[in-house]
Amino acid sequence: MSIKNKKNVSIALVAVLLLLVIIGGWFFWNQQTEKESKEKMINERIVTTTVPMTQIFAKLDIPLVGVPTTNEKLPAKKQNLPHVGNHVSVEMEKIISLKPDRVYVDSELTEDYAGKLKEQGIKMSSLNFSDYPAMRKTITEIGNKYSRQKQAKNLNQQLKIKNVQRKKKPKVLLLMGMPGGSFLVMNKDTYLGDLVTRAGGQIVAADQKSMMTPVDNEKIAQADPDVIIRLAHAMPQQVQKSFNESFKSMPYPNLTAVREKQVHDVQAPKFSPTANLHVKEAYQEVKEWLDDSQEN
Repeated sequence: MSIKNKKNVSIALVAVLLLLVIIGGWFFWNQQTEKESKEKMINERIVTTTVPMTQIFAKLDIPLVGVPTTNEKLPAKKQNLPHVGNHVSVEMEKIISLKPDRVYVDSELTEDYAGKLKEQGIKMSSLNFSDYPAMRKTITEIGNKYSRQKQAKNLNQQLKIKNVQRKKKPKVLLLMGMPGGSFLVMNKDTYLGDLVTRAGGQIVAADQKSMMTPVDNEKIAQADPDVIIRLAHAMPQQVQKSFNESFKSMPYPNLTAVREKQVHDVQAPKFSPTANLHVKEAYQEVKEWLDDSQEN
């Protein structure tokens, strides 16, 4: 090999080595940056504003600095943390005093928090608990974000429910009672409606396009449900009293569900308008009610 060729080979080798060093350095830098980003994410000062998300963060072993104010029992490791109110009574000053990096809110309640958090330069992230599949997806997303993939996978595995196939689907009316005496009809796209559908039931007297609508007594009478589930959104004793009073009037006394004693009153924490970690218990009860209705 000539001196010139040897020189060219040497130059080529140096160039290759230099390229490898550059690639290796970039790869190392990228890995370090990603690692630092994940560590920073894990060390975020986080505030949760609903019970279901607080339960999930506890299950995934993600630290919090603030939790919602509630009458429900919070996970033991989160009970003594500062309470920051809830969507009915937001304690914004308390949230700000905790100097959070991020505040998590339910996707249906962002308007209660967005403006003031933005004014303070606090990041807000919304989480979707609208139904069972949405909650499972949310669990996966939280696990990915905070390097808790294994815990998230295990939790989702624990929450698996099996759909029921029935030759004849029991007709189910879903009502949500509000403090003050009014109540709404829920459709199949609500959390509870999805559970009923999975259990082999058919939601009746509801608007297919709107998740919740005012009661239409004529539609209820025509549907004649086999099962009625009455959910108290808040103040369960007061709501149940209102339900009982309303059910003395037509068309309720003539409905199959009322005559066959297939009216079930439910409330938090097991049942709620949005998905939560009590889903398997709630689903089991719904299946049993539908089974009972078909035995009569």
